[in-house]
Amino acid sequence: MTTSARLKLADDLVFRPWWWDARQRHALPEPEMPAHADVAIVGGGYTGLSAALTAARGGARVVVFDAEDPGDGASTRNGGMVGDRLKPSFPKLEKSFGIERAKALMAEPANAVDYVERLILDLGIDCDFGRMGRYYPAVNPAHFRAMETSLAAEQAARGDIGATMVSAEEQAQFVASPLYAGGRVQSRTGGLHPAKFHDGLMDAARNAGVTVLARTAVLGLEEEDDFIRLDTGLGYINADRVLICTNGYTGNLQPDLQRRVIPVTSAIAATEELDPALVERLIPGGRMITDSFNLLNYFRPSPDGRRILLGTRPGLFAAKQGPRLAQYIGNRIGQIFPELDGTQITHCWWGKVAFSFDHFPKIGMNERIGHALCYGGSGVAMSVWLGHKLGQKALGDLSGRTAFDDMAFPGRFYYRARPWFLGPAMAWYGSQDRMAGRYRRAA
Repeated sequence: MTTSARLKLADDLVFRPWWWDARQRHALPEPEMPAHADVAIVGGGYTGLSAALTAARGGARVVVFDAEDPGDGASTRNGGMVGDRLKPSFPKLEKSFGIERAKALMAEPANAVDYVERLILDLGIDCDFGRMGRYYPAVNPAHFRAMETSLAAEQAARGDIGATMVSAEEQAQFVASPLYAGGRVQSRTGGLHPAKFHDGLMDAARNAGVTVLARTAVLGLEEEDDFIRLDTGLGYINADRVLICTNGYTGNLQPDLQRRVIPVTSAIAATEELDPALVERLIPGGRMITDSFNLLNYFRPSPDGRRILLGTRPGLFAAKQGPRLAQYIGNRIGQIFPELDGTQITHCWWGKVAFSFDHFPKIGMNERIGHALCYGGSGVAMSVWLGHKLGQKALGDLSGRTAFDDMAFPGRFYYRARPWFLGPAMAWYGSQDRMAGRYRRAA
């Protein structure tokens, strides 16, 4: 039987990302909107800026529109985890697509991590990037065996993928928590400071000649014979290509796209500053951690090693944004690390990620309108990679091909852009998680 700590809410608790404390919040200049662009991009997060940078480097005149301040969505609200996994396991991919296609699909996120690292080095972005690895702890022995089976199948097909299983007895060298029953460690993944990374992408795009228009919504698209006319908050602009890069913030600009994208709330809290030696003992090596609950916990040390940041899918608490949500996340931290009893929560924030119905990322270029989105909560690397690929597609560059290109983008007859089913689904997942936790305690 494990005990839980109760974390407290700080008197000066703030509801904004801790990452923003180090962000360059200077106001962008207000450039004049041109009459024409080769490529117009809707969304100024990682995907949009990555696509813009690639297209501009290829010689295109690029304009990026964002309805808010660029990056204020998931790009500066995420956990900063640079992962190399897809949601479906390798055995599921192999069963659905065959071994060769499964290998190609799994190679995409690995390529994404490599690309992010090269881009950071190429641009000289100071964003605390490192390949410290990620540990995936299993909630109970059944989850551990499933991880073990999946890893064995993937290694048999792909060879060394930089992953090993860790027994419960060895686990303290990866995470010092009584909650888990061993797990899987990935050595080739890493983490970064998401707001600093976005700042770096923004500077690089603008230096490449990209026009970035903040707080300028695109209100409508009208396809003409030779161009697309965009109705924006600043007036009209014509573009040869339009790229939709809005992920969990996809609105009704393209209703057919919106009804295939499921926005899901994810929320994070940060502890007060702790003794760095304590943080290092609880999460040795500063690794990223993602556990096997359905409403998963993903957590890590802050880049300075003085705080613990934990995020989760808050389920029914998603509608209770504020102190109750902060306390809910604090309780989850206390469940994982009982010795943090009495520690204060100083920051809490939330944002939207996006899923597709089949849990695969989506990218496509339909004549003059393209999209890249639906990263399933693992978008730090994949959004940058698919943004890059989408930028290549907009240029007509065959290097923009990906293993996701000819996959379906399914919808459901019962879904018309309002995810009413998430409440019941989250309740079901929560009940499954409670059962999984009881199995761990009984084992």
